[in-house]
Amino acid sequence: MSKRITDNQVLGELGETAVKKIVLETGFIYENRGRLEAGTDGLIELRDPRSGAPLGKLLGVQVKATARGQYIRETDRQFEYVLKADDLAYWRRYNIPVIIVLWRQSDGSAYWKDVTDSLRGDERRLRFDKDEDVFGPGCADRLAALTIDRHTPGVYLPPLNTGENAIMNMMRIRPPDEIFVASSPFGTGRDAIPDLLKQKNTRFDWVIRKRRFVSFFDPREFGTSAIVDLDQVEAVETALFTQNDDPDDTNDTIDLLRRSVVRQISGQISHLAKERLFYFHALGVNKSRRYKYASSVKDASARVVGYYPNKKFPDKPGYVRHHAANFRFERLGDEWFIVIDPTFYFTRNGFIPHPFPGALLAGKKRLERNAAVRGQVIMWQSLLAESAVQKDDLFEKTGANDHLIGFEHLPLIELAQAVPEDTWNRTDPRAREMEAADLFEEGLSA
Repeated sequence: MSKRITDNQVLGELGETAVKKIVLETGFIYENRGRLEAGTDGLIELRDPRSGAPLGKLLGVQVKATARGQYIRETDRQFEYVLKADDLAYWRRYNIPVIIVLWRQSDGSAYWKDVTDSLRGDERRLRFDKDEDVFGPGCADRLAALTIDRHTPGVYLPPLNTGENAIMNMMRIRPPDEIFVASSPFGTGRDAIPDLLKQKNTRFDWVIRKRRFVSFFDPREFGTSAIVDLDQVEAVETALFTQNDDPDDTNDTIDLLRRSVVRQISGQISHLAKERLFYFHALGVNKSRRYKYASSVKDASARVVGYYPNKKFPDKPGYVRHHAANFRFERLGDEWFIVIDPTFYFTRNGFIPHPFPGALLAGKKRLERNAAVRGQVIMWQSLLAESAVQKDDLFEKTGANDHLIGFEHLPLIELAQAVPEDTWNRTDPRAREMEAADLFEEGLSA
């Protein structure tokens, strides 16, 4: 009888060749096990895509090839595959992670799963997601994550994905061209408030310190005329005041910028002076609220005030969560910047401060992911940029003689590595909890 190669042998070779091609295109190293193998067709070794250096991190690979037909319970989104008990027992004895790759010749599809940790006990049924479990270059970080020794704290694995653009949580400030300086009969702003409140057309975006009044508007045109020496009002070039190294001028600039921002965004935002916290105010008791803003998605919106009932005790009050931020003002060279630090503020019903905000905030901070923080920064940047536009609507109205502060976006930063959040979502046991936490609900507005 002449020697022959069966169709199954050819199919198996085609499947392993297809998988090897994908591994090489990913930038990793694939090594065939050869004839003496009892349950793994090859080994994948991770490789740094930039330096080309092998990393000594290994994965076992078992390829299961089929010519055509459907998998168990296959739909457009998922399917199942049952492992042999002997194979699973063998893979569990491996001292490196083992993955299985299912390759189908008729459509060229390839899907994969980790068989080392994905099943417990006698369970042998794997469930594949056709979007998440595609075997291709996009799964590089998930493969790399399997090689991390979870029993040894501090093990570092270089990221293997491509770069991404990062946004700065800063904006460049463009103050008005002029700043008004005057002497005042009052030593501090607190001393001047009682006299100011007796006047009409009052405003509070000004600073008095050591009997010196400073503002971006002419104090003679408002109720502030009562708290300055009118014959001592002088308009000077803003740069001369804000860009020198005098500590008093620097402190007054920071205070003036903060007070000006408070006034400029007051239509949407409330301010807690003691905590120096800015937060979206509620529009009604226990009412959620959405805010539309410019984003990479057109007409994006976010739920900036959310009411959460008490699920454990339905007869007791819940709480309201407000998107909030701390703003810092920093001078770099001859320019001023605003630094945005997103956070949350909690109330009982939208107006009364919550008695235990620390516990609620700590829980949210533990669950925050990169995308949530990024979305909050973009939203606050959009609000600040929009605040420099003259408005006349339900929430905000600016006067013709209001000298608004401008805010400019900074260029994106190209990072050599991307944050592997998709990988973390699949490997972090808290992933589903974080998705359900609604840390930053963003979508298209109606």
